[in-house]
Amino acid sequence: MERYERDGFTRVFTNDLYEVERQLQDYDEHLYVMWNPHTGEHLVVDGLVGLSVMKIPQRGFPALTTAVVDRIRRIHTANGFSATAHVEAAQDRLERENEKRVHEMAENFARDTLKSARQIAYYQ
Repeated sequence: MERYERDGFTRVFTNDLYEVERQLQDYDEHLYVMWNPHTGEHLVVDGLVGLSVMKIPQRGFPALTTAVVDRIRRIHTANGFSATAHVEAAQDRLERENEKRVHEMAENFARDTLKSARQIAYYQ
């Protein structure tokens, strides 16, 4: 937590319009929100382990709203969310897509090569 304070974050702020910190603490008493007045960024921090869970703004979460609370509930490890499994599934999906592209390119190359070979063999 001292690390975040050195980076300019503080727990004292007045712009929690949607009472996100209260909603987070209703869900998990160790969660709280920090704010950086210089950059306007927010951090959702897990006080139990002393690590930030989410930084706002980010893609999909431009402001500190109740959508952040919903997302935290969905990705909380107590609900069975595994970041490792999520990343591995995404990597597997990307690998399958890349293999499919390589196969399609090889097939197109073979088709074009066959067409050229037939033209050379039969028209000369």
